[in-house]
Amino acid sequence: MVRLYKFTHKAISLIKDGSNASLENTSISAEINLPNLTMFSTILFMTEFQQMGMGDSVDVSKTCNMSEWHRRLYSGAAGSTLADSDPYVDVLALLPKPVSEAGVIYATTRPTDNSKEAFSSFLFAIHKSSIAKTTALTNNGQTHQLPTEAEALVSAKGVTHIWLCGSDPEQRRHRLMSQCLAQLEQDVLEWKANGQGSGVLTVHTIPKAFPGMVQFLTKNGFVGGDRVFGGDADKVLYWKVL
Repeated sequence: MVRLYKFTHKAISLIKDGSNASLENTSISAEINLPNLTMFSTILFMTEFQQMGMGDSVDVSKTCNMSEWHRRLYSGAAGSTLADSDPYVDVLALLPKPVSEAGVIYATTRPTDNSKEAFSSFLFAIHKSSIAKTTALTNNGQTHQLPTEAEALVSAKGVTHIWLCGSDPEQRRHRLMSQCLAQLEQDVLEWKANGQGSGVLTVHTIPKAFPGMVQFLTKNGFVGGDRVFGGDADKVLYWKVL
């Protein structure tokens, strides 16, 4: 049984229940919260980097910590200071802001032996005002170009950028990330229809380190592979127009 949750700066909600039970009057488990998801991601990426031989040279805690995730979920919250000890969100302290201009996390869970839920994957998307500049890496010296109409929308509405995502190694190949991406695309299309977004998804990855990510992206209709200008070595850009 896989459950899919959605985290925003306003709420945590259960949006899909693999058991086909009714979502009405479903209480969210105390274990399904941002601190536990942050801990899951930290352990996941520390393990990944150790396997890659990078070990402690990568300080995952600078990215996968509560303060940073709060900031990414609600960028520019006026008059609100967030610390690791703060509760997930105090809606009264935040000014109204569309989710399309903030951040959103989709996370799947699996049941455990003690009848509780444990995180199995997550996808964290944020809003960016522009698409990254790239330099040619493939494609006969030419960078991949957005369609003209999409370029105009990006200039006006920005892009939805997949900032972080990951799956439990023991739970991979169960289409968990595909479920997260499908839900994100559904929301991005809704934002575009409402005039709140461009309908363009972007993601950065490092093919040498994460070849499986490149396969996942191309399988799901992403285009690109051009090197991000001024970014980390070997970091490339993929994008998708919905």
